[in-house]
Amino acid sequence: MQLTKKISLAVLAIGMAFSLHAQVAIKAGVNFSNMLFEEDDTSIEDLAKNGATKFTAGVAFILPFSDALALQPELLFAQKGAKSTYTVLGEEFSNDLTYNYLDIPLLLRLSLGDTHGEGLGIYINGGGYIGYAFNGKSKTSSPLGDVETDITFDDKDDQSRIDFGAALGGGLTLGNLFFDLRYNHGINNILDDDANNNNDNDFKKLQHRGLALTAGLIF
Repeated sequence: MQLTKKISLAVLAIGMAFSLHAQVAIKAGVNFSNMLFEEDDTSIEDLAKNGATKFTAGVAFILPFSDALALQPELLFAQKGAKSTYTVLGEEFSNDLTYNYLDIPLLLRLSLGDTHGEGLGIYINGGGYIGYAFNGKSKTSSPLGDVETDITFDDKDDQSRIDFGAALGGGLTLGNLFFDLRYNHGINNILDDDANNNNDNDFKKLQHRGLALTAGLIF
């Protein structure tokens, strides 16, 4: 119920962009993604040792309260995941996890200098996001070849489709062009009881982390 309310509020904020004077920004870039993975007895980051480079793109709406302060809801396609490598009997294996999400960040934006389409400016922003996973794949590569399997969601023993967390970042504007760097810190454990599964007996935590670097245009 709480997650439904959060999604509704985020969508409502984005809808406001069409009825208020707002700037629209389109952007695309890369998400340097990893995952926090913990077992019962040992906290490890095996899935995060190498990380994985994924894709992200979307649209943002900048709704100003004043020249310096604005609300910034977004709609993003965001790939998340991780890549791990390991050796078995002298042979190297790798596992690449890819999750495809619709992310809805809701950020507060503070502008320093001109960031409204003219001149040079910088900005910082922060807030939260909620995401819904459309699908996901696990790709295992070995000397014998590659094997792909689908990541399953929602049913017993599966993962939760819902991800939510905190976001903090900033950027540089050059006229209508901007460059944005943002850290996303997943809070929801996609293996916990919220996923309606029994994985709690085997694993304690699986959470997304990511550093997204994007560029785009403000209209």
